[in-house]
Amino acid sequence: MKSLNELDLTKKKYIIFDMDGTLIDSIGMWNNTDYQLIKKITNTEVDLNTIQKQRDQFLENHSSEDVYLEYCAYLIKEYNLNISKEELINIRWSISGEYLEKEMDFKKDVVRLVKTLKQKGYILILATATTKIQLDIYAHKNDKMKKQMNIYDIFDLIIKKEDVKNKKPNPEVYLTVLNHFKAKPEECLVFEDSLHGVIAANKAGIEVVNVYDVYSDNDRKKINQISDYKINTYDEFIELLV
Repeated sequence: MKSLNELDLTKKKYIIFDMDGTLIDSIGMWNNTDYQLIKKITNTEVDLNTIQKQRDQFLENHSSEDVYLEYCAYLIKEYNLNISKEELINIRWSISGEYLEKEMDFKKDVVRLVKTLKQKGYILILATATTKIQLDIYAHKNDKMKKQMNIYDIFDLIIKKEDVKNKKPNPEVYLTVLNHFKAKPEECLVFEDSLHGVIAANKAGIEVVNVYDVYSDNDRKKINQISDYKINTYDEFIELLV
């Protein structure tokens, strides 16, 4: 891994951000959502770390377009639930909606960094597995977030879950960005929190800055081995711009 001071921003034109765990603190929210979901249906409490490990393992091995519907099918089998996967995912969305609208927020200094990059003329891209429904909530229904920054206004391109067939670590989302702008990988820089995100950027040949997120600690050693740069907080990167 290189020192952040070795990064030559004069060679970069396109700055690409992941969403969940990178721009927003969302991984813990999904753990709480699934905790509440399982408790509501089974009246049992499951450790949050166990929930995350089960979900991460499932998502790692499944890549269908309706992956979260299939995840609900997995929960039904795992916890012997007497409910359809369609009913279960509706309950899951209902629970998560409260979190998304009222509790979700940008990570510290994210807004300042993104606005500074925009002012300096960089082209900003959001490349995420987040769905359009979630993005609409962040932009229009979450009062905390929309007052700080409207993602639809500030990002020049948004590639969301519905726009690609393969999720990370497949590099499709980043290759889509390169193709859209006819950009060279060396003109781009990616911000990612997770191992799968870093791998996807690597496969696309794009330098990647790993943004620390506590929920990726289980993969920390591997992440540090393959990331080009790392930051613990966004103010470390902002120092390069001022």
